[in-house]
Amino acid sequence: MSSIILHHFEASPFSEKVRALLGYKALAWQSVLIPRIMPKPDLVALTGGYRKTPVMQIGRDIYCDTRLIARTIETLEPTPPAIPSADTASVVALEQFGDRQLFLAAVPAMFRPAGRAFLVEKLGEDGLAKFQADRADLFANGNVARPDAAFSEAVLPPSLAALDAQLAARDFLLGEQPTLADFAVYHPVWYIRGNAGIADLLDAYPNLLAWADRIRAIGHGQRKDLDAAQAHSIAVETTEWQPLPESVAHKLAPGTTVTVAATDYGTEAVTGQLVAIGRDVMTIEREGPQNTPVRVHFPRARFCVEAAGD
Repeated sequence: MSSIILHHFEASPFSEKVRALLGYKALAWQSVLIPRIMPKPDLVALTGGYRKTPVMQIGRDIYCDTRLIARTIETLEPTPPAIPSADTASVVALEQFGDRQLFLAAVPAMFRPAGRAFLVEKLGEDGLAKFQADRADLFANGNVARPDAAFSEAVLPPSLAALDAQLAARDFLLGEQPTLADFAVYHPVWYIRGNAGIADLLDAYPNLLAWADRIRAIGHGQRKDLDAAQAHSIAVETTEWQPLPESVAHKLAPGTTVTVAATDYGTEAVTGQLVAIGRDVMTIEREGPQNTPVRVHFPRARFCVEAAGD
């Protein structure tokens, strides 16, 4: 198997979800750092337009969205299990809670006065203005509104309190061992904790903080730095494709030119030839670096696929 390459930036919370999972699996992986905001030409050369972070590359196969990335990692390395069969529904529910409700509640908290001051210290006023404009563009379309302070203030405290209560008598959210649920809930907590201006929002939740320390102690596996040109060369030089899941019946036939786009936010469309649609995954093929074919994989949930021109 070709090595896992993660295209990410250090401060990306969704990247931390994947980095923590890689650590739990004790996997070796290669790191390509990408810009925090658009433009991201080296990334888009692989994805065809998808801009959200992170993206995972294995040879000339490109995986978008952390839900799909996590399940691909689970398939490649099932031990220790991150999605135990006995807890599948609970993992899915808590992943949705972490990735959506908790993350979206954490975002406006970053812009409370003390949090904003910390961001200005890190990015500068101009850098922060560019970051905010980029994220406004991210939420400009799609069916998820950009979260605001009122949403954060209503959702964040009760969510943190519920997690703290659940962690009072157990090490991890579903028992003695971590699962993908832990990594999906951890990344918004990690995001808040990483901003010194608002980290004290977590002080009232000692069980949550102790759990976050346990997740952090897992680490990130064995990371090796790579640059974008090297990642592109790997895509060009790889000859094999990664296995595809079993196809299911669909109105669009393989070979159809299609567009695929997220429906929630970050809705830039990617165009290519449909390779396959499975129960949970859809795959298109397009020209990547040096006109080499690459396959881009998307989850079916929260993404739409249409014949190009429809």
